Amino acid sequence: MPMDLSIEKINLEGTISSEIVKIIKDNLLNGNLRPGDKLPTEKELMEQIGVSRTPVREAVKILEAIGVIQIKRGEGMYITNNLSHFSLNPLIFSLILHSNDMEALIQFRQHFEVLLMNMIITKDDKDIHAIENVYQSQIDRMTTELSPAQLVEIDLEFHYAVLEATNNPFVIEIGKTIYEIIKPKMIHFKNSQSIERTLATHKFYLDLISGKREFDSTRIVQDMIKNNEEMVND
Repeated sequence: MPMDLSIEKINLEGTISSEIVKIIKDNLLNGNLRPGDKLPTEKELMEQIGVSRTPVREAVKILEAIGVIQIKRGEGMYITNNLSHFSLNPLIFSLILHSNDMEALIQFRQHFEVLLMNMIITKDDKDIHAIENVYQSQIDRMTTELSPAQLVEIDLEFHYAVLEATNNPFVIEIGKTIYEIIKPKMIHFKNSQSIERTLATHKFYLDLISGKREFDSTRIVQDMIKNNEEMVND
């Protein structure tokens, strides 16, 4: 049976969906919610919190994307039994609460990815074969028949391969979380026309990592941010 949530006053200066995510986070941290617990329905959440359906659904999508809640068809929403230590990390929830600032999110992601490439380039024993293999497979697999969600999944395989090539567990965990948070926004603007841009971006990354292009971090970040802004606004 779903329980009533412990709810503090909502800060109306922020986005309502982010405030709902914060409510769930606080209830997990204070023990009012535990793994396996059933959550109130969307309608019940609307009534308990005093908000409309739209921000509730947005919050649910965010929480589902990062693995905090699980939706069981015909049964309802549950706190997952497989909560990782990262799901409740204050840093992760801080990223979630600020994820509606698209400009800042794009900027942060690009600086982070330049860090990844620099880490790989400066490794004495760098191995980029896995990244190259993913890129080559994407050329064949990214077709116009695929849905935006499918295109994003294939797109992210490349970025996960870059993460793994750093061999740094801190970077890998933070990177995975960043991509999970940004994934819903990527799906929103991903379409068949963006396939060529995606592949060109990945080829650019590969050329930088393999040393075929000069690594000028300032110029690279500027170019990457411009590319993502253009994609979002297309």
